[in-house]
Amino acid sequence: MKQKLLLLLILTNYLLITLGYGVVNPLFEAPDEHRHFFTAVYIAETHKLPFVAQDENFDLLLGQEAAQPPLAYILFATLISPVDLSNARQEIWYNKFGTQGLGNAQALVNRNLFIHTQKEQWPWAGYVLAAHLLRLFCTLLGLGTLLGIYGSARLLWPNNPAKQLLPTALVAFLPQFNFQHATISNDALIIFLCTAALWQLIWLWQNGSTSRRRLGLGITIGLAALSKNAGILLLLFALGFLAICHLKTAVPRQKNVGKWLWQTAVTVLLPVLLIAGWLWWRNAQLYNDWTATSQFIRLSGGDRAYTLRQVLAESGGLWRSLFAVFGWANVLAPGWVYWLWNGLALVGLVGLVRRGIRDWRLEINNNLQSPISNPLPLLLAGWIVTVYAGLLLFMLRTPAAQGRLLFPAIVPLALGLAAGLASWRWRPIFWLAPILACITTVYCLFGVIAPAYQRPPILDSLPADATPLAQEMGAGVKLLGVTMETETAVPDDIIWFTLYWQADTVPNRPPELVVDLLGQDFAQIGSSRSYHGRGQFPATEWPAGSIIADRMGVRVAEAAAAPVLAQLLVRLAGPGDTNAPTMPVGTVKIIPAAWPAANETVLAEIGASVQLTAVSITPQQARPGELVTINVRWQVAAPPPENWTTLIHLAEFGQPPLATGDSPPLNGQYPTRSWAAGEVFMDQYQLTIPDDLANGRYPLWLGMYNSQNGQRLPLSSNGQPQANQIYQIGTVEVFAP
Repeated sequence: MKQKLLLLLILTNYLLITLGYGVVNPLFEAPDEHRHFFTAVYIAETHKLPFVAQDENFDLLLGQEAAQPPLAYILFATLISPVDLSNARQEIWYNKFGTQGLGNAQALVNRNLFIHTQKEQWPWAGYVLAAHLLRLFCTLLGLGTLLGIYGSARLLWPNNPAKQLLPTALVAFLPQFNFQHATISNDALIIFLCTAALWQLIWLWQNGSTSRRRLGLGITIGLAALSKNAGILLLLFALGFLAICHLKTAVPRQKNVGKWLWQTAVTVLLPVLLIAGWLWWRNAQLYNDWTATSQFIRLSGGDRAYTLRQVLAESGGLWRSLFAVFGWANVLAPGWVYWLWNGLALVGLVGLVRRGIRDWRLEINNNLQSPISNPLPLLLAGWIVTVYAGLLLFMLRTPAAQGRLLFPAIVPLALGLAAGLASWRWRPIFWLAPILACITTVYCLFGVIAPAYQRPPILDSLPADATPLAQEMGAGVKLLGVTMETETAVPDDIIWFTLYWQADTVPNRPPELVVDLLGQDFAQIGSSRSYHGRGQFPATEWPAGSIIADRMGVRVAEAAAAPVLAQLLVRLAGPGDTNAPTMPVGTVKIIPAAWPAANETVLAEIGASVQLTAVSITPQQARPGELVTINVRWQVAAPPPENWTTLIHLAEFGQPPLATGDSPPLNGQYPTRSWAAGEVFMDQYQLTIPDDLANGRYPLWLGMYNSQNGQRLPLSSNGQPQANQIYQIGTVEVFAP
């Protein structure tokens, strides 16, 4: 009774959590979910199977899913046929910038491929209701998979209730399993059918083969082949498994290979051909490819012709997505989630190896009870190898490094992990591992997925700490203010800020929000283009008159030149808004990741804050009209209290300047009030030799003065104050040809 209650608790929590994933994760924000959905819609509306056109006129909403085996879509279509789907195609809203975020977990905007309107809110109707019905169906298929895992564990460990529950619980609380079974796809069905087939194979191994059992297995494999091409791998594996099973049970003098082949062909192979053979014939006629794999490759950009080494280089992403990768492979869990699951996997693997070594030692002492004398675990591991090998072959031709594609092998994966953990004989592992797993999946639901698609908050008034702007930006949208969160950043950092928007009337068309970060010489060192709300809350969805607090970030380019006081500019773009203003909303100090080492040699000290440590003049011999470049190295001893301008004069001492090159440091792009102690950087100034300047050698002077009132800053060299607060940095020889 206790075991049944624990199983019920596991399954109930799985349902609650996975249903939560289905509600929290917006519709179609999962790989190809919209294509799976509209393939089902096509069948429901036309009562025909779709196909991929061999020209460029294929249906984009179906894409490669039109070439998939159809069983899942037929079931889906049956479920949603009572729902009015006549406007489904017109009601979904593609995010025109959404492809920027596909597979990019670093994306700060446009993680959503679709814009989610009020139609998706409760109460559901139309395509929204249909989509949630299909998500529920996939969740229930996941429940069936868990029961299959539990049933397989009972066959393997009939006298160990805790060990039976452990693999079931680990899978029930695997974040990727919950996410995958809260989305619409044919994966849920193939995972369920493969699980059922593995349970049948284990039963046949332990209880012997009968025609009725083999026939049931053949039907299961046929349905799997009609669900996804992994069913073909399942057929090949099952035939090999049954062959070994026959060899195990047959008495040598009674062996009748011909009879076994005939029985297997009739009870296993024939049902598969009857169920799925017509599909393979149809594929051959339509695509000249009985598996239709060519259509997946064609619509994914063609055969990428990867080498095995290139494919194996993608193993990190494949492994990570076995545990927790969400959205369009662009929403990741925090590092501790992966550490925890990697830790469980490592402990389980070490436990299996440790157990295997011990069993091997027992076997060489003729202990026939050693588990290693039973090849069933190796056979089950062979299914993992088979699925992985099939995926590798597919990845050679097209991108497919997604852990969900390994879930057809979830039974041996779960059983192996549970066996490895249990081998340590530490009783708390049976409840600690499931609890930790449950914590990860609940956190991923509420701490990862929910925030990733959260709309900006709506305020009643501008916050007190916001900088007021009150700027009309076009399209009837006003920028009320800004809050800059990031004051200092280094290349590849994220600059965070919040823009406060208001529209007195809802715009007819959603304007596009364009953000530019300009660095040295006004080079673009960061940018963003999306709808408001990081691409998720276009202005056409705003309540009129409300204030939208749109928090967003811009990543500083890795190659950004530093230091600089970067300018953050905002504008709206879109039809009819070509003359919309560009609004400076703030500045951010961009500095190098590490400053150069300080120089002990100080040529001059200015204002007790700035040190001049190096100077070079190019050229030192110049003609009238020629440009002279002065490179200097600044070292900051203390933050300057004001903005200063650098004095560059070509003059005889005490005489009016013959030429000047005065300029704020770094052409005004890094004012001195932004400087901090410890900074070391190069700067450059220029002056032009006057056309009428006589030949001769002229001193070149440097100093600094207050940019507001022109007052020169105290200047000393070697501790000695310098006359006129200037320092001679060299000479320029002027000569006329």
